[in-house]
Amino acid sequence: MKHTLIAAIAATLIASGCSAGHADPDTAAETQSRTQALTEGTAALLEELDFSGTLLVSRDGDILLREAVTPPSLDTTDPVTAATRFPIASMTKSFTAALVLKLVDEGKLSLDQTLADLLPDFDVPYAGDVTLRHLLQNRSGIPHYIDIPGWFDNDVKRAFTEDSFLSTLAQLELKFPPGSDYLYSNVNYYLLAKVIDRYSGMDYETWLQTQILDPLGMTATGQLYQDNDGLAVNYLKNDDGSYEVIPVVNPVLFRGTASMVSTVDDLQAWGEAIINGEIYSETAAAEAFNADTPMAWNVAELPAGDGQTTGVIFYNGRLIGYLSLIVLLPEEDGVIVVLNNNTVGYENMLGLATELAADYFGDAD
Repeated sequence: MKHTLIAAIAATLIASGCSAGHADPDTAAETQSRTQALTEGTAALLEELDFSGTLLVSRDGDILLREAVTPPSLDTTDPVTAATRFPIASMTKSFTAALVLKLVDEGKLSLDQTLADLLPDFDVPYAGDVTLRHLLQNRSGIPHYIDIPGWFDNDVKRAFTEDSFLSTLAQLELKFPPGSDYLYSNVNYYLLAKVIDRYSGMDYETWLQTQILDPLGMTATGQLYQDNDGLAVNYLKNDDGSYEVIPVVNPVLFRGTASMVSTVDDLQAWGEAIINGEIYSETAAAEAFNADTPMAWNVAELPAGDGQTTGVIFYNGRLIGYLSLIVLLPEEDGVIVVLNNNTVGYENMLGLATELAADYFGDAD
């Protein structure tokens, strides 16, 4: 892969959207023996961003970098370690989409089924027009959570029950005819979790556990509303540069759409399994990674020099101070994971991932 690819990655990712700190004292020696040290460029960028979080780079299944960073500015007694768990927010959607597509593979669902068929109790005027495919592609026209009256009032979120939340979602009006445009919406994936409940023979959480987490050994991954032990503190950055810690209120409202917690190691296993063809069938992969209408991923073909191209697949998440990013380079069998807990900013996360890509893949043939 040529350096022109790295520039293209930077441009594409951004268009879509300090010292090294304290290493984990229990794993520092092991990490040093297994991985390369941070390059000067990456270390300088981490310091400039005042970054707090974890980073991992792997190639061909080998861990090249596994680093935990806690900047002195946080002055915390609970530094991040390589094993720290982070909410991965909207990266949850990629797991939900894979679970739905597995049900499609098994013949339990069809991408052309409508909401009227899938969730008959969700009584909305557009039920006969929105299909499973529309939900997966964020092309249903159903609004995002921010259209819910009072959404940014924590008391409003705290008061929701499952029934009252579904009733509120049912009152939202479509932004456009289904299939005619794209609109990012948590509602789509919240409803997909309900579809999994109905058609998998078990609840969403158990289907996720049995189909993905257990087979891949993702023992540190779960749901924010079920298990938040060992979770990174979220430092929400104020306009004046100060931080405050704000809890995630009623996180079950993000079920299926932004509810998961994980680690860099577990997410590396997830990315590697995707690259190795362990998650999606060929038919499902064609749907999920369609560059025009992807399902819970961003997909790009980028120039790699000598008239060649290479594919890049990536996705991110953001939730009250937490940010997550995974970048897959299938042709290089490369995985980059960046998790953050002090509101470093999405574009800065992309810039950091690009720096890591240059460090570990820039000179590849």
